[in-house]
Amino acid sequence: MSDLERVTPSRGRGGALLAVGIASSVFFLWLVFRDADLDAVWAALSSADVGLVAMAAAVIQIVYVAQGARWRIIAATLELTVKRFYALVLGGIGANNILPLRIGDLLRARWLAKSAAIPSGRAFGSVFRDRACDVLTLVVALAVSLPVVGDPAWVNRIALGGTALVAVLALAIGGAVVYSRTRPRARRESRSRARQLLRDTVDEVASPIGRRRLALALALSVIAWGAWAVTAGLISRSLGFSLSPIELVFVTAVINLGVVIPSSPGFIGTYQWLAVSALGVVGIDGEVAIAFSLLMQSIWFIPTTIAGGVIAVREINRDARRPSVEGEPPVPSPG
Repeated sequence: MSDLERVTPSRGRGGALLAVGIASSVFFLWLVFRDADLDAVWAALSSADVGLVAMAAAVIQIVYVAQGARWRIIAATLELTVKRFYALVLGGIGANNILPLRIGDLLRARWLAKSAAIPSGRAFGSVFRDRACDVLTLVVALAVSLPVVGDPAWVNRIALGGTALVAVLALAIGGAVVYSRTRPRARRESRSRARQLLRDTVDEVASPIGRRRLALALALSVIAWGAWAVTAGLISRSLGFSLSPIELVFVTAVINLGVVIPSSPGFIGTYQWLAVSALGVVGIDGEVAIAFSLLMQSIWFIPTTIAGGVIAVREINRDARRPSVEGEPPVPSPG
């Protein structure tokens, strides 16, 4: 058994979680489409401004470039280019779109470890920090926008869930700091490879990031999610309605925090329900809201699945051809 297999869910548990996710997706799709006029949805999609949709598809790439640049700063591997990190981000998303349990995040960490010749645990820790920046930025965005757009019960639950997630991340980071300070790395060479991997991950999470790096990482998070909001604004305009800046911030936060709800790969179902529900809060209901959810997901899901899938396959094949490095676990099989 490889080190990575020791720290990821077993096949049985993974299958159970996938089954729960698929059932969740089916349920949310039913909620969205049960009373919908499919002809009206198709009419809204057919009448969308193609130029604005194309512009939105281009703008959303800024999200992934900014996330790649942020991850590069967090991982402190400046010898690799932003272009390389952008490719790894796309590869991870492409894997997440078709594989369960967000294994793409584990894969992109592994690819970073090989590309930068750093311990896998350090790379995994950098992905944890990278995701933490997203959560923190989105929770703040929801907190800022929620009082303006209203506070229905389900939005409050998402806000509480996001706050709880931030608290969990803070506890995890605090626990890592305490553990790394109180448990010195004695007899590291006698540990199993899995324990070394976990210790390297804990040490990376616990290591000081510095004010400048933290400020840059958070600024890039704001740029990334700001670009997502601009994309949502372009899609809404393509369908004939407009959202104010604060409404776009709200919709961005709700959808991207809400996708932590278990679902099938690619957030199918949950994404539609979150988008339709968030738009309903700001007064956009009916089939045009469903059309928005479908267009918004399509402009990132299709390109990242195609381009990211190609990158993921390339990286897996490249990793398989590399000589094994002493102390490093082999690349996981996506199957």
